[in-house]
This record gives sequence, structure tokens and C-alpha cells, in this order.
Amino acid sequence: MKVAILTDGAYGDRAYKTIKSKFPCDFIIVKYYGDFDEITISKDTTEKLKDYDLFITYTLNPDLTYELIRNIKELNDKAFVLVGAWKGEGFKKQLESFGNAFCPYLMCDIDEDELKYYLNNYPQLREFLKYFGRPKVKLFIKNNKIEKIDVLREAPCGSTSETLKEFIGREFDDKVLIDIGLRVQHFCRAGKIRLFVEKEGKKTKAGKILVKGIEVIHLP
Repeated sequence: MKVAILTDGAYGDRAYKTIKSKFPCDFIIVKYYGDFDEITISKDTTEKLKDYDLFITYTLNPDLTYELIRNIKELNDKAFVLVGAWKGEGFKKQLESFGNAFCPYLMCDIDEDELKYYLNNYPQLREFLKYFGRPKVKLFIKNNKIEKIDVLREAPCGSTSETLKEFIGREFDDKVLIDIGLRVQHFCRAGKIRLFVEKEGKKTKAGKILVKGIEVIHLP
């Protein structure tokens, strides 16, 4: 399976570094000109859209994101798109109406249940979810210390491993899981809370998702 990170330059570098550890992955800066309904993606970029099984977009220009998904649908109908940057439920519905795209609230919140309506038509998603998505972690405790950490499934941005490696050797107590949930927010690039729109910020949510995915195993 081949993966491509599509970006207009600001984001996606950490996902690229993380995902390429498991799959062939390219980092593509999308070249385009125009704006709104007049956006035209360069021929060099559109040619590349034929070559991948899974795309992850980190394009901040919504018109560009729309055009990318439309082009992928036309040029590569077996490919799927995970939209890593989007705003607004209306825009989400518009993108997902193509049938080949999904807009997760957080990239670290995708799993088999979240993508259940797409798995049969796009089996590459199952392959991707073996390694990336909602974190799955085993925390091994011996003599009341964290002896070993196995990351079974990593957040696509790599924040799971970056956070947990700091806790190896630490004494395990009731506060550790809280600290892990707080520390991952340092590595998370999700947006800040939107006042009067969201009750909970994305960084806080990412912390809770990681903690929920941790299985604590006490060794003899």
C-alpha cells in the first residue's frame, strides 16, 4: 500500500515521518493557482494523484481540499482520502458526499468502528488501521515501575510514542495516567478550543483518547 501526505506547506511533516516507518509514503506539497471556484491544481500534482492507495490531506485552503478530493475521485477511484484539516459540518458533509473521503474530528480518533462504512470498499483502510489511528498501548509494570511500553497502534502524528517514551522507568501511581493525558497535548497539533462552539478542546480530547487506549499489565 502506498500513502501520500498532501499539504500546502504548513502541516503533515510529522505524519509523514511516522507513517513512512510502516508504509511507502511520500510528502507532496500541492502546487496550484487561483482561488475559490477558479482553483487549478498543477498537472505535475494531478499526475501524482493516480499513484497512491491512501491520501491524507493537510491542506488549509478549503477550496483546494475540495478540488483534491474531486480530482482523486475522477483519477483514482480506488483510493481513499482521510481529511486531516477541515472546518464546519457543512464542509464535512460536502467532502464526504464524494464517497471516497472521511473527515475525522481527530486523526487519532479513527478506528474500525469510525470507518466501518468504508472498510469493505476500501480495504487499504484495514491495513492502515493495523498500525495507525486510535492509540492502543500496553503498559507493563514491575516493582511498581513502568518497565516496558508496547505501542500497538500509533496516532498518525507520532505523538503516542513521543509522549510515552518519557515515562519508561517512572514509578506507577494513580497520577501517571493523568500525566500522560496532559503530556500528549504538548505534542498534539490539533487546534485550540473554539469558544461557544466546542465544549472540549481537541488537545484535551486527544489526551483522553490516549489514556483510554492504555492497558496496564502488572508483571510478577
